[in-house]
This record gives sequence, structure tokens and C-alpha cells, in this order.
Amino acid sequence: MPRLPFLRWSGPTWILPHRGGSAAPADPLAELEHWIGQLPPRLPLTRARMLGARLKTMLERDIQVRVRLKMLGLIDDAALRLSSEIEAQLNMATLPLTRRIHNPLIATLGVLKLLCGAYLALAEQLSQRWVRFTVTRPLRQAIERGTMLATHRLSLTHRAYAIGNSSTWQQLHAFHRLARQHGFADERPDTGGMALSISDHYAQAILLAAADPTAIALGDLDRVRFYLQRHVRYCRFMVAGKDAEALQAQAQGLYVLNGSTQPPLALTRYRAPLTPEHCLLDCREMLSKLQGQIDGLRLGVVPARLGLPIVARQRRYVAMLETLHAHWAHPRSRGHGRTRFLPRADLVSGFSAIRPFIASTALHRRSDEAGAAGERPDLNARTSEWGIVDESPGGFGLRYLRGQTQYIQVGEVVALRPHERASVLVGITRRMVNRKDGEFDIGIEVLAASAIPTTVVLPAAEHQLRPRIPVLLLAKLPTLGGRAGLLAPTGEVPPGTRITLQQHGQRLALKAGVSLEKLAGVEIIPLYRSEP
Repeated sequence: MPRLPFLRWSGPTWILPHRGGSAAPADPLAELEHWIGQLPPRLPLTRARMLGARLKTMLERDIQVRVRLKMLGLIDDAALRLSSEIEAQLNMATLPLTRRIHNPLIATLGVLKLLCGAYLALAEQLSQRWVRFTVTRPLRQAIERGTMLATHRLSLTHRAYAIGNSSTWQQLHAFHRLARQHGFADERPDTGGMALSISDHYAQAILLAAADPTAIALGDLDRVRFYLQRHVRYCRFMVAGKDAEALQAQAQGLYVLNGSTQPPLALTRYRAPLTPEHCLLDCREMLSKLQGQIDGLRLGVVPARLGLPIVARQRRYVAMLETLHAHWAHPRSRGHGRTRFLPRADLVSGFSAIRPFIASTALHRRSDEAGAAGERPDLNARTSEWGIVDESPGGFGLRYLRGQTQYIQVGEVVALRPHERASVLVGITRRMVNRKDGEFDIGIEVLAASAIPTTVVLPAAEHQLRPRIPVLLLAKLPTLGGRAGLLAPTGEVPPGTRITLQQHGQRLALKAGVSLEKLAGVEIIPLYRSEP
């Protein structure tokens, strides 16, 4: 058959040459890649808005499935690069976030939401086809990429100490349901290393949410994510079946998948009867391994033999693992009944600022506070005002009103003085939450109802000055059953240090014990009576 010059075969269709000398339409993939390369590199907010607008325009067009999938891949690669830049800025940011960081963060989360929605719509479209063997690979790619983006969106939200969006959980539920329906939810990519399956990503998101990320210090959040990356493969999804009643009786380490806008609920807190149709996340094997790792670290086993990084030798890392085990095995509700409402409170953060605040400024009347703060510019830079939105026997829920917050972080020691009280409470910041409309909340655990700034004089060699260590003496620690304790700079007051006090005209000899908890730059040390 002679070759006709005006026709050429290209796959399943015949393509006619363009007439009139007009240029052929550009390749959409090459054009999109070129457009992404022209985005302003130093304007993250502009980049996020441009990516969102381009994605919306692309979704309105009728594009071939495989081309659409590749175009989505180009945009989500650009969105992930942008997300990495935002995450690096969050690592150095203070809360509440300034508009310079908050606006790009919201715009980037919006792009990730659009991308997840686009992948989900494409996956559902392909899943409904009668003949699916021709689109099996695109279907799997759409579900895998969508699941990874949804978990990344949650991770970025946790990094900003915000609560995960309901749409993200809806998308994760849908992606996992489609993957289980088509039989590849538990298949891991053949890329080697620590590549995770769709079920692994979903379980990782569930467990990170169950670990209460708003109460995790910034450095520890990366450690929790790394731990889950290595050990989440010990979890599995299962259907309750005929063992539903027995599983509810031994609910520890099980989570119920409800498909709602909230993360799956721990079975220990699930009040309705478990039915055979319920799907569960089973973390019992991972919890058993975690407990073995904690026991091994306590016995001095080398972390590498336990599958842990070298930093696991630190006491803080062991405390983090113990907290994770408690959250995952015995999750508890944070709700407390409000006993009374105090509208305002002054808060000072940081050990170095708390001592002068308790010693002098906190005892001044409010009419004199401006002068007192003016004499202490370092104290003024660490003081802020908060509204008390909740109070429980163990602490306070506070909402930011005004003042300096750049030194507030999870694990930081603080002093709190409600305006209607003369006493100053010493506590620890246990939680930080960025809420909508610029609201910023923190949770404070009360450590002691009062504190005395003083110094501890350590022994020294002959003809040497004896070191004087600034400390806060806590007369009664509820966590120690009312026993006294110290807040001291980390490592400065060794166990066994003798401390002498005057109490009711009598001399009281005490001895420092082993540190109970290491906070941001300080540690809590119990005091015991010293034998004469």
C-alpha cells in the first residue's frame, strides 16, 4: 500500500498535519514543566497561588488519563518542593505564626488538598470502569501518590502545631478503601529501603495523630516520624469478623476505622458494640516491640541491637518512647470539667526569666508593673498575656492575647500569675495548638503552686571558688506526693548534692536525687531527707 503524505499513524488515531503553516500545538507536559521552572523561587506565597490556579484550570479540561496523571505528577513535585521550604521555615518560626509564614503555609496546604482531590477523583473514575486491566497501573499510581500527599499534608499541619483537617482524613479513608478493594493496599514498592505501602502510610498517619503531635517538642516530632517510618510495618489492618466481641474485650492497641472526618478512634474509647463488619488497625505487635525496646534501653542494651538510632541512649529519648507507648496503648481523653474561670493571666517563659519574675516583679501591684518591666528588658521580652479558657486539677488551657511568645515551646518551664491571684504558679508547656482565625492555644501542666528562687553552693577543691547554681526550690510537687524538688539547669546539680534549708527556725538537710524529667534547658530533681 503506497504511503500517503497527508496521513501518518500515531497509536490508535490518525493525525492530520497542520495546514496553513501554523505551528503545531506544544506538548502539554513540556509546556507545564517549562511553566513550573519559571515560577518565582523566592516568593513561596506567589508560587503556591500560581500552582493552585494552574491546577484548577487543568482539572476543568478534558485530558487523557495518562497525560493528566503525568501533569499531576509535575505539579505535586513542585508542591512538595514548596512544602519542604515551608517546613524549613516552620522549624525556625515561633508561635503564633506571623503572616509571612502563615499565609504561604495555608496556600501550600490548599494546593496539597487540591492535588489529593484530583488524584482521588481520577482513581474513582478509573475504578468504575468495566474493563480495568488497561488502567491498573495508572489507578495504583493515583492512589499511591494521593495517599502520600495526604499524609504529607497532615505532617505539615502537625509541624505547625495545628489540628489535622477533616478533608484530609476523608481522603485518606477513601484512598485506603480503594486500595483494599483492588488488592494492593499492603504491597510495598520495589524500591528497597524503608518504602511503605498504602496501608503503612495510612497507619503512620493514624498513629502520629494518636501520639498527640500538638504536645510533642519540635525535635521529638522528627524522631517520632522516623520511628514510625521504621516500625509501622509491624501494624496490620484486619476485619473484626467473628472475633468482634473478644477483640473489644482486649481493646488495647486496636483502632476502629469509621470512615468519618476524624482519625480512627482507639477501641478502648469506642463506646458502641464492635460488629463483625468493622475494620480495625492492629498495633499490638508494634507495641510489644516498643515495650521490648524500652526494657532493653533501661538494661543498657546498645540501641543498634534494638533497631534504634544512637541517640536512643539519651534519657529524653527513652521518655519519649514511654510516652508513645502510653498514647498508643492507653489513650485517654483530655476533657476536664471546668472548676472556675479566670479571664486573664500573665505568663513568663524560660528559667532565666522566671527567677526574677517570682522574686520581685510578680509581687508588684498591677499599677507598678510598667515600671518594673521597664527595669528588666529581658523579662519584658519573655512576658505575655493570656486568657484562661479552661482549668483542670492538673493545669490550664490558655489562649494568646498579646505580648512576646517567641520563647514559648513544648517542654518549656513557665510561670503563670492569674490577675485575680497573688500567687505565681510554676508549670510546663505541654501542648501548643494553632487554630483557625489566628487563635493560638497552649496547655500548661502545673508543676507547683509556689516556688522560691535561691542558689545551691556546690563543693569545690581547696583554694577554689565554690560554684553557685541558680535554682528554683519547689516546696510541694503533686507528682511526688507533696515532696520538695528543684528546678535546676540541666546537669548542674548532680545526684547526692546536699542542700541545707531553714524551716520554722530549724535547719533542714536535704539531698538531691536522680533527675525525674529533662525539660528545655532545665531538669526536675526530687529532694530527699539527708541522714545526719
